[in-house]
Amino acid sequence: MRDININHKHLSRLLLLTGLCCYLYYLMEWSFFLSRPSMLSYLSLTDSLLLLFTAPFPLLLLSLSSVCLITFLAFFIPKKSIIIDRVAYVVPALILTCMAFLMLDNFTYTVFGIASHSATTLMSQGYYWIMITLLFIYFTNKMSMVIESKGTLCEHLKPFYILFITLILLSILSLWMTYSQPLNTKLELDVSAKKTDFPNIIFFSADGVNSKNMSVYGYKRDTTPFLNSISHESVIYQNHWTNSAKTTGSVGALLSGKYPTRTKVIFRPDTFKGQDMFQHLPGILKNQGYYNFDISLRHYIDPADLKMRNAFDYANHRLLANQLFTANNLFLLRWPVATQFLEENWQRLYQRLAHLIDYKSMVNPHRLVNQGAEVPAIFSDIDRMKQLKEQIKIAPRPYFANVHLLGPHGKKFDYEKAIFTQTKAQPEHWMPDHYDNAIFQWDAYSKEIYQLVQEQGELDNTLLVFSSDHGKRHVINETLPLIIRYPKKEYTGSVILPSQRMDIAPTVLSYLGVKPPQWMDGHSLLSRGKEAYPIFIVSSSKQQAINAGDWKVAANLTYPFYSLGSISMAYCGTLYSIDINNINALSFEHQKVHARDSVCPLEDLTPKLAYEMILDHLASMGYDTDKLNY
Repeated sequence: MRDININHKHLSRLLLLTGLCCYLYYLMEWSFFLSRPSMLSYLSLTDSLLLLFTAPFPLLLLSLSSVCLITFLAFFIPKKSIIIDRVAYVVPALILTCMAFLMLDNFTYTVFGIASHSATTLMSQGYYWIMITLLFIYFTNKMSMVIESKGTLCEHLKPFYILFITLILLSILSLWMTYSQPLNTKLELDVSAKKTDFPNIIFFSADGVNSKNMSVYGYKRDTTPFLNSISHESVIYQNHWTNSAKTTGSVGALLSGKYPTRTKVIFRPDTFKGQDMFQHLPGILKNQGYYNFDISLRHYIDPADLKMRNAFDYANHRLLANQLFTANNLFLLRWPVATQFLEENWQRLYQRLAHLIDYKSMVNPHRLVNQGAEVPAIFSDIDRMKQLKEQIKIAPRPYFANVHLLGPHGKKFDYEKAIFTQTKAQPEHWMPDHYDNAIFQWDAYSKEIYQLVQEQGELDNTLLVFSSDHGKRHVINETLPLIIRYPKKEYTGSVILPSQRMDIAPTVLSYLGVKPPQWMDGHSLLSRGKEAYPIFIVSSSKQQAINAGDWKVAANLTYPFYSLGSISMAYCGTLYSIDINNINALSFEHQKVHARDSVCPLEDLTPKLAYEMILDHLASMGYDTDKLNY
């Protein structure tokens, strides 16, 4: 009986230390997120504190259950050794090891610009594993010292028992206070007129392409010979605009059919929240039997990183679980904020460990989009094309592919063959001739995909959409390409009326015979009227956080507009803009933007009235415009 009592004491101490380790781990992570632009930047102090006590609960349940299970099983092992008795110590030791590893990684990166993702050789990765192993051994030994010690230590632990019980009660209270009615994941759709045979759909976009640099739009250089050759079998939109100067917001508008001002997805760390997580084109297509895959870039536009739920089956070298049927569904639908915090924390740990075992490389996403030809092959457009071709060959039918190439992004441009230059060398940033080379490459890739679909006998059952996210160098005063080749050349011609990025999703649905849902802000280009409508375009705040190592991750987030830095409206040939980076000194400007023929319902629109329309739009999207001093 005495031995059993001692084991009970050991177990109670082990449970105590394990629980406290869970809370300490998330306290450190919460502090890290609080110190930088992150999802916590959008929360009030009260909500942040509630998150601090809510987040540890899943890990607490898992770790305490693991300790009890391991301890229980150990009783049934004959001739137990001291190692068997201490197996359960692994649980709290592992938690502390992960915490210490992340803290050291953050410190060395902030101070020296060196971290685990900098380890690219077997030797450097080995150093990190030695460090992790030593940390684990150290914490395991400390656990045994505390748990197995005798004497007065038990009396010193009493305040910690009280603390632990208090923390559990606070967690339960926080869970109750932050509980929300489960999000509605059902998509109410009118499919009474839908087609009996859905086509495959390919969105084939390139980053930062101005339509004026494409020969299919009249450019002097033959930068798009393939798109020229299929122009007669496509619809070419001559006056197409972005909805966001940043790729994050533009892709968000493309896939959701919503204003970036509605979803608040403008630039990272913005993500989809609430119902917006489930209301998007990929979700609708998935609901109708599509297999969806995304080939783009992690962090900035990856659908899972942007918290677009139940959207894609495959994205950027990985299969995605269906969020509606995974184990975290219960927590996600009722505590979405806490779930996002847990997911982002897990990704911080997982990406570093995966990098150290050479499973998946962890790289700076900002450098990937700016280094041009210096980007590693596995993160280049060559690899994206390889992924796309593989998926087209093996994906179940019908499929939806969202592809975003980065060759024309700049500052340096990435392409395979020099066409308008003698070499690929780019001694300066933003060199125009190399920009044209990158556009030519996108056109060549477009031809490859067209021919692949044609070889498979699926050209007349594939909807091809060629477009771009924003103008060169993120400008918003230039029109973008939008070329749609419908199956069997069902629609052709040239459209002068203005269109916008978020019109593409409802247009696709209309073609499929699925009525665009009311929550989509975009217009179907197949059924729109002949009048022009205002097109709202956002840009992120000018100041952006760049950590050590030039890791550009987020716009600075300040109340009440957070990542929103400016808001513009393209209407009737004029672009009206309000800079709200300084809410106490707004900047207003307007400029002609090469207006083409269109029917404008407000011919006498004055700048003052236009600015009022912009502010009314912000107010209707939930922004507190009373904070603006104008």
